[in-house]
Parts: sequence; structure tokens; C-alpha cells
Amino acid sequence: MKVYISKLFVFVICLGTVFSCEEYLEETNPNEVSADNFFNNLEDSETVLTSVYGAMLNTFIVATREDGWRSDMTFPGIREGAILPSASLFYEHVINEDNSFINSRWTALYQVIFRANQVIEGLDSMSDDLKSQQRWIEQMGQARFFRGLAHFYLHSLYNRGEIVIRDAVPGSQAEFSKPLSSSQEVIDFFRKDLMYAYENLPNVFPERTRVTSGTAATILGTSYLYSASDNRADYQEAKKYFEKVINSGVYSLVQDTDIMFTSAGDYNSESILELNYTVDQQLEEGIFDEESFFTRLARYSAPRELGGASVNEQFTAAAWIVHAFATEVLDSSDPRNTVIDRETGGLRPRKVSLRASAMIAMVNDEDTEYYQQPSAPIVVDFGSNQRKYGYFKKYSNHDIVSNENNTGDINWKSGKNVILNRLADVYLMYSECLLLGDDDISGAIDFINPIRKRWGLELLDPNVSLVDGTPYTKESLMNHLMYVERPLELVVEGVSTRIIDLRRWGIAAQRFQDLSTRSFYLTDYDYFDDDSGTVLTRLNSLVREGISPDADANPQIIQEFTAAAQFYSDGYLPIPTVETQNNDQVSNTN
Repeated sequence: MKVYISKLFVFVICLGTVFSCEEYLEETNPNEVSADNFFNNLEDSETVLTSVYGAMLNTFIVATREDGWRSDMTFPGIREGAILPSASLFYEHVINEDNSFINSRWTALYQVIFRANQVIEGLDSMSDDLKSQQRWIEQMGQARFFRGLAHFYLHSLYNRGEIVIRDAVPGSQAEFSKPLSSSQEVIDFFRKDLMYAYENLPNVFPERTRVTSGTAATILGTSYLYSASDNRADYQEAKKYFEKVINSGVYSLVQDTDIMFTSAGDYNSESILELNYTVDQQLEEGIFDEESFFTRLARYSAPRELGGASVNEQFTAAAWIVHAFATEVLDSSDPRNTVIDRETGGLRPRKVSLRASAMIAMVNDEDTEYYQQPSAPIVVDFGSNQRKYGYFKKYSNHDIVSNENNTGDINWKSGKNVILNRLADVYLMYSECLLLGDDDISGAIDFINPIRKRWGLELLDPNVSLVDGTPYTKESLMNHLMYVERPLELVVEGVSTRIIDLRRWGIAAQRFQDLSTRSFYLTDYDYFDDDSGTVLTRLNSLVREGISPDADANPQIIQEFTAAAQFYSDGYLPIPTVETQNNDQVSNTN
């Protein structure tokens, strides 16, 4: 049963869209709560801490659609059709500092920081008696976790990590105006916050919605992995924190694949950091109210005929990833990979892997229900009309409704939870540490295989590569991690996970170049329609790799990532104008 977070509408933020920072500092806001008049006890501070969790619900923080467009995973708009200019900027990697999205994302993350600083300062102002209580320590740990997390995200996303450190609530324009800090200074700052959270938070809370020591360890480990390309010793630091998570006894890989990325799987045993949305409270809030409990991601990821957005507002799968999911090698000895054919009543192999079925809807998945229909091709035209060949499932309500309009009155409002970090990601990061930090090929495979086994995929054998049958080398196993295991397991997941991975591995430019030369074409797909009891056809809907043998009957898919191959620079977003216009110590030339 879902646990809902209560919220408090009591704050404004320094970098808001209604007031500039200068106006904020000059105005006395009657709704604003200060440490002087509010933090009288730990109930008061708990209420304000809850507002920090509420700030994390801002859709611009997760930004799966825009991050997908920036990565190698998605395609915006309709192929051979118009792409929204706002989407093209991300897909083509030509984003400048006045882009409204990067301004909103910056603002959203500093809002988390602002609220966390309110809690931290309020807790610091309390009596020694209150400070000695475990509840005080736990509240401080949570507040410092989120302050560290937001700085970590900003460091990973903007200006090569040179951002503004905000460690206090500004009381004047002079206190607000601060220079950019170096990347290393930012790293040192957020790791100190995360370390405090790691050392002072419990392994579990009664409320699954709360962050824990394991959450902090995950982000700490990730931060060291992100810097390991510059310092090989950081692999060992990352390993240390990942081992704490793996060996904590708190988390385990979900084995019931039917609940992965469904409402039944909310806060499952694999979840480490999860955002808790709902349409059961305050549904009257506006669709672009970032203080709301709901998210817009279902609308952007669902098929149009099932309540999704217009075709040029969506994010759908790039051709290569549809093909990669469709061709995963199944373990023939796993009984889950044998199903009863609905047309003949006989046994046959699954059409696609269990992992593919959990992650993406595509025309040849005839073995998985989709929006309360026996299979996806029954209800979705993947080919001739929309030319979209894979719809991501992680953010849609395909498991509980027949149409996205049936969730929160309109398709803009979804209560689907969003998982930012889970154990499978930790396993894969730990595997990378073993491979690149210790040259341990067998050890790395030992942490990849449990994930593959969960999905009924053929397991990796150190002596037999899936690509050419030769023993795995450090390079070939790393290629598997970079181009197969991480992108398929973590497809459109986390906060900019894929674009950061490509950047930190130093392969982004070459990746876009390679994909811009890979060719894919379409064939018709025959599927069984349960209502009519006949076999029907979805035209030009099945993705195949190569040059079409008959361009008229089997059209070539438009070449993808050509602009990204030309314009990709470093994968970072610039310092946005919302900062440079309000902070006289930061300019657009920084």
C-alpha cells in the first residue's frame, strides 16, 4: 500500500519565477517561516523537513524526457516530421544559458538546497537538550543528505561542476551574491554533507519514503565513481560504499519481474531512492504546479492513442535500443521463457525478454499485457501512422488503467512513483569498479549475472563472450557494460544517468558519431488479435538493423543522432541566466 508524504506550502524560493532574488530579499513574506519564529520543537522542524521531500517532486529535477533527448536513448517527435524546437535543442546539443528548461531545473535544485538550509539552521538554533535526541540527529542527517544531493546533481549537470555553493539561507542581496566554486570545492562540500548523512542516518526508517544511510552510501559511491576517470583510487572508495549497500541486508534484487516499474512494485526491496507521487491528494492543483503530488511523465511516455501527449511532445525509444531489447538472448532453460501461445494454445518461446517486457512496449511483445489488453500491438500503432517503435513503461500507468486519462482526471496528472536509485544500478557500478579498479573480470561478471538471471537472460561466461565466443577481456566486458547492460537495465532512469555515463567514460562524441552511421529499417509485423481471433498486421513497425532490401516495402528509418554527432561538446549545461541576472558575482562568461 502506498505511503503518502504530506506537504506544507510555506516557502518561497530565492530563484523563483514570480519574484527575482532581489525582490525576495527586499520583501517580507507573511507565509515564510524563519528559524526564529518556527523551530520551537522537533515537530515543527519535522514539518519543514517534509517540505524538503516535497521540493524533490519538482518534475524538472528528474527531467526524464529532456535527459532522454540529450542521451543516446530516445528520439523526439515524429520521424520524417516536425520536431518541436524545444526538443531539437536537446537532441542536437545546442542549448544556451537562456533556455527555460535549464533555468527551471537550476531553480528547482536550489529550492531543495534553500529548504534544506532552513531546516539545518533551525535545528542548529535549538537547545542542547533537543540536539542530544536521536530524532534531532536523524532530521539533521536527512536535511544534509538533500543539501548534498542537490549540490551533487548541480555539479554533475552544470558548467563542468563549477557551481555556486549555498550553505546558508541568504539574508540580503550581498549574502546571495556568491562566486562560483571550483569543481573540487563543490565535491568536497557535498561529500561532507553526504558523509554526515551516511554516518548518522539509520539503515531503515519505519517510513519507506525516508532516505537512509544506504541512500547516502549509494550517492557517495556514485560520486566517487563519477570522478574515478581522473583518479583511479576513487574506484576503491566507490567500492567501499557500494559494498556497504550490497551487504547491508536491507536491499535485494526483485525476483518477481511482474512488479518491476508498476504500482505494485512501489518501494520494493530493490528501491534505494524513490520519489513518491499520488493523484489521491490535492488533484485540483494546476498541471504545471511543481508543488503538486503528481508528475507529467506518464503523458510524455504513453502512446497517443492511450492518453499520451501529441506525438512531437513525447520521448520514445531510439531505433538502436528497440532493436537491442528485441534481440536480447534468452536463457532457454528458464521456464519463464516458455509461454502458451494465445492463438494455437501450444507452447512456444517468449517473443522478447522479460527485461524488455518490463522496460518498453514494442510491436513484437505479444506476451505482456499493456493498458489492460493482452498485448501491445493490439492497442498501439507503432509504425505507419506515428513511426514510434518503442514506448517506455517506467513512467506510465499501463499496469492499472486502460488510458492515461483515467488516472488523475487528465493525462497530465500521474501518481506513478519514480525510482532514482536501485540495487541493480549499484551492482552494475560495483561491477565496473571491480573491472576497472581491480582488473577482476570474473568478479565483475559475478555482479552482472544476478541481474541477467532475474530477467531470464543468458548468463555471461568469462570464457565465452556473447559477441564472438572468445573469452572476455577487460575491454570487451567494459563494452558490454557501456553498450548493453547499463543502457538496457537503466534505460531513461535516474537523473541524467546515461549522459553522465557517456561523458565520464569519454565516449560520448564517438557514441553519437557511431549511432549516426548505424542503419535500421522496418518490416511489417503479424500479431494475434484476441477480439477477432485472427492474425492482423501492423505495417512498418518492427525494427531491423541494416539497409532495407526493398525501400518501398520496408522503409529505412531516418538516420538518428546526426546533429548530436556534429554538435556534442562536453555534456554539461551552461550556468543559466536566472543565476547570472540575480548574482552579480557570476557572469555569462564563467
